[in-house]
Amino acid sequence: MVSVYSWLAGIHSLISKLFISKVRSLDSMDCNFDTGINVICGPNGCGKTTILESIHLLAQGFSFRSRDLRELITWKQNELILRGEFEDDGRSRMRALRVHSRGNEVRENGESLKSPTSFFGTCPAVIMQPSDIELLRGGPEVRRHWLDEILCYRSSANALVLRRYKRVLQQRNKWLKEFKQNGSAVGGEDLYRVLTQQLIELGAKLWAARISLSKEVSEIITRYYRKLSGGVDEITCAYKSSILKTLDALDAAEPMSDEMMDEIPANAGTLMAADRNVAESECCAKMAAENCAGAAYVANGTAVENAVGNAAANAIENAVANAPGATCVECANDDADVVSEEMLRNAFARKLADLEFVERLQGMTMAGPHRDDLALCASGYEMRSVGSQGQCRSAAVAMRFAAVDVASRYLTKPILLLDDIFAELDVNRRDAVASLIREKQCQVVIATPQAEDLPFKADVEIKLEVGSRK
Repeated sequence: MVSVYSWLAGIHSLISKLFISKVRSLDSMDCNFDTGINVICGPNGCGKTTILESIHLLAQGFSFRSRDLRELITWKQNELILRGEFEDDGRSRMRALRVHSRGNEVRENGESLKSPTSFFGTCPAVIMQPSDIELLRGGPEVRRHWLDEILCYRSSANALVLRRYKRVLQQRNKWLKEFKQNGSAVGGEDLYRVLTQQLIELGAKLWAARISLSKEVSEIITRYYRKLSGGVDEITCAYKSSILKTLDALDAAEPMSDEMMDEIPANAGTLMAADRNVAESECCAKMAAENCAGAAYVANGTAVENAVGNAAANAIENAVANAPGATCVECANDDADVVSEEMLRNAFARKLADLEFVERLQGMTMAGPHRDDLALCASGYEMRSVGSQGQCRSAAVAMRFAAVDVASRYLTKPILLLDDIFAELDVNRRDAVASLIREKQCQVVIATPQAEDLPFKADVEIKLEVGSRK
């Protein structure tokens, strides 16, 4: 075992000090960190993960365990306080966070900030933990969250588009829910059309950014997985979009009861058919103006519906659906790796027009980036359903290292937080992860029950006991 201290000369993002007060099981604690390997050791339940969570919260602006920061406050206490000293590219950042029942108080270098999320983007941190297997086993929303987090590493503009898309989606769903219940909604059809157009514009921007990112990380994940598995098997990544597949809206809808059918206005079908015809005419006019060739865009093994027309797209989608054992679509045309926002807007507008009748009945938006997924496939099948525990854990670690690479490329080298991940890996994978950590040359904070079990020599060791009050 050797120290990696000498390899960290090029490091840019660091935490040197951390103060914790009334956070989960920790009453009060001061921590000092080295630029190299920092090991937090102690029995289960002593607060090791809480220290990692506190670092992550001050670095990233959110907790990886709780959405509501008030859940971090120690039982029967009124508030928590966190303070940390960070450094990025030689610039010192003194961050402080106070969470209480009335809200949050956030400061950096003495200046008040609007929310903890204002911390994001300057001193990044990447967490690796046993629950990361949910990146493979969990639902699409887990992988979307991972993808969107590193999407925001690339550009603050992506974070703005993501926030605006979520806000418009929430407003549109509220309108649809009210229409479902009452047959009309506040703002009327004018508001619906405005919200739909905004959703199309923002959705196209978000899709374009995600497709570009998924192509970048697909290659990185594949490379890291190959290292972790010793080259025994390979995985591929495919971005699956809700506008790519020929979704039959009725297949996705819940069966309607007789009462629901009675609530449909008598002229609803006529009105919506008329609106849909207008939307389709506008889309066709835009598509006719485009000088596009080919039937589909393929990104990371996933066919993206082209704006040339339904017939060609449907032919490809049907061929994919009928291919034996083809759960993930292989890239069919390497030249077709450019997609414009205009093409995505047209495809999204057509999809929403097709789904409008059912969306009003269901009271929700049934297509868009919020329904997409990032599929990781082995031997043509999604690992979510067929991958072994070892394969899924290796793929999850590869995804986290991909996040490290993206942060390093667009921001700065992140702080690497490891929550007892070595206990879940076999000897070969432990050695492979240790080798990759050395290669990354990041500041590392590791939580583990026993420091001697690690493939590293600690530069700083912090020992905790159950009920520690340092």
